[in-house]
Amino acid sequence: MVPDQLEGIVILASSGLFQVETATGVIHCMARAGADPGSIVPGDRVLVAPQPAGRGVIESMMPRRTRFSRKVAGRRQDEQVIAANLDQVVIVLAASEPPFKETTLDRYLASAEHCGLDAVVCINKVDLASAANSAPAPNLAQRADVYARIGYLVIMTSAALGNGIDRLRQALAGRVSALVGPSGVGKSSLISAVSPGVSLATSDISASTGKGRHTTTCSRLIKLGVGSYVADTPGMREFGFHRISQGELAWCFREFRPHMEKCRFDDCRHVKEPGCAVRKAVEQGLVSEGRYEHYLRLMGGGGHGNHIVVC
Repeated sequence: MVPDQLEGIVILASSGLFQVETATGVIHCMARAGADPGSIVPGDRVLVAPQPAGRGVIESMMPRRTRFSRKVAGRRQDEQVIAANLDQVVIVLAASEPPFKETTLDRYLASAEHCGLDAVVCINKVDLASAANSAPAPNLAQRADVYARIGYLVIMTSAALGNGIDRLRQALAGRVSALVGPSGVGKSSLISAVSPGVSLATSDISASTGKGRHTTTCSRLIKLGVGSYVADTPGMREFGFHRISQGELAWCFREFRPHMEKCRFDDCRHVKEPGCAVRKAVEQGLVSEGRYEHYLRLMGGGGHGNHIVVC
């Protein structure tokens, strides 16, 4: 480290402006001249040159231990890193408003596996699933159990009523996490419920589209306790894989792995090749038919060259 530089962690990134938590306090920073400010995200470890009046310049980034990313929205194939140096991602979907969709969940889970991160499934707004004035999520418990049976921690929550909040708080303790998911599922409300001293903006669902409005417009890392941070990230209306090859996608479905090594062909894509042990496992009920169908859709519904792109 250069003398007079401080090491810190980026806790807020917004339009080229950053807040960095250091041993001496939070410093408001800009990136050094010539650097790409868009490449700095919450969770990044950086070196800061302090300036007068509590300001500073981010001089360099330290190597990332992990990252969670997606393909940038639109037609470009660039990577957008959402948060860095995470231990896990908490994928938040709503039981209702917007409706729970396994296809969306499977995209996030596959990306978490590809990034080498643990994943927690959080289904929020369970109070709305049975409300008389809301379209219910049929068999929600059974649908969620599919993911519990393949080893994911599944937490059912209601930020409004406090259901499941203690369990979510336990899952976040001592870890660096990011809450990710579509707009309107209640990520900011969950963080406020887990850490009551935190005040984050929330918004309602658009009545015309049924989709969430973007409330969180910047990414921030919130300290929950010693060694515990959680990133609040903007809602995503598109979530595309960044450079997950067709050969890698099956590995990202964790329940496929015990069967893949039994396939007749080493390069089996598990679509219609003879001697495919994954397809046999589906037929035997060892692998969820629904998850397998989602895998086929991802394999065939968004190819870009030799890589999968799904929005």
